[in-house]
Amino acid sequence: MNDFSETFANRWFSVTFVWKDGLLVQTDLNAELKAATPPKSPYGSVLERIVTQYGDLHVDEWPDLPLDSRNLSEFTMKVLDNLRLHAPRGIVMTYGQLAALCGSPRAARAVGGVMARNPWPLLYPCHRVLAANLGLGGFGPGIELKKTLLTLEKVPLPT
Repeated sequence: MNDFSETFANRWFSVTFVWKDGLLVQTDLNAELKAATPPKSPYGSVLERIVTQYGDLHVDEWPDLPLDSRNLSEFTMKVLDNLRLHAPRGIVMTYGQLAALCGSPRAARAVGGVMARNPWPLLYPCHRVLAANLGLGGFGPGIELKKTLLTLEKVPLPT
């Protein structure tokens, strides 16, 4: 099967979906706007709509995508699945809270590591995870983009 990527953008960010052998390998979320490409995957039109209308949507409407999780640990997938389940649009949690949901309440740092290596930002919304003091913590694509995403999702930002 052929390998390809497709990029969709709005006025705040761009997302490149990287496909290999019919599986989504990663999403590259970027504050720098990259040129959009035509949809190529069977999911492309839906993904394009979600990204271009991101600021206008009120719920997460990501389709079930075939993910390449073969190289991810069971713990990583448990963290990502709990994140997606318990942090819908408009809801934030701390690394410690997410660790507790995974049955490992002392694993906040390990959860932070999973968030830092999250291969599918937005699909698994690592921007919704905050530091213990409810500060923004880190975010690979940049804190300003994290602030933007949370603002678009109507989350009050920490002061």
